[in-house]
Amino acid sequence: MRCRAAWPGTRPVRLFAWNIRQGGGTRLAAITAALIRRDADVAVISEYRGGPSAERLRVALGAAGYDHMTAVAPLHGCNGVLIAARHPFRDHGVLSVSLPEPFRIVGIDLEGIRMFGVYMPNMMAKVPYWEALLGALSEAARTPAIAIGDFNSCRAYVDEAGAIDKTAHFFEKIEAAGFCDLWRDRNPDRREFSWYSTRGNGFRIDHAFLSRTLAARRADPLLAC
Repeated sequence: MRCRAAWPGTRPVRLFAWNIRQGGGTRLAAITAALIRRDADVAVISEYRGGPSAERLRVALGAAGYDHMTAVAPLHGCNGVLIAARHPFRDHGVLSVSLPEPFRIVGIDLEGIRMFGVYMPNMMAKVPYWEALLGALSEAARTPAIAIGDFNSCRAYVDEAGAIDKTAHFFEKIEAAGFCDLWRDRNPDRREFSWYSTRGNGFRIDHAFLSRTLAARRADPLLAC
């Protein structure tokens, strides 16, 4: 998932979100090469895996020019989210220390925008993460803000063929908080999956939610997903 936007008063910034699966492993060289090809200024990487994998990823990203990274690392063997950028940012750390695995949502301020990198767990385990994120987004709704990453969540019969996900109601709540689903806003009737299970059924579980302040720039040709 990639976005290119002109943040208020600044040059265009390219944002790229990617679930690299279990820390990337032997694919790290290919992963960093793909980021360079996409000319991404900011990378939001989910399934950032704690332990030696985390250090290998950080070294690889640093060598690729991403010298600025969120400091929080997942526990050994656990997966979280990492934000890496070519330019300095203010690192806010985890969204909430009260979450079971707080390293799954981290926040930064970059070029005048509040950004949340997200990697939610599966099934009902993601409910406290949604609730914590909604609280933060409600406070940031009047500012340029974005929550982007792997939410492991989807709308019934729209982002999935059936109604497996029992947390779909959070999409309505995030809209009520003043945020829009950028991809759905641009593709109201289109179905496109971002992940397929081993049984072949697809889901769109990766999202970018923009505050209305930022989404108002969607008419700008520089804002695209």
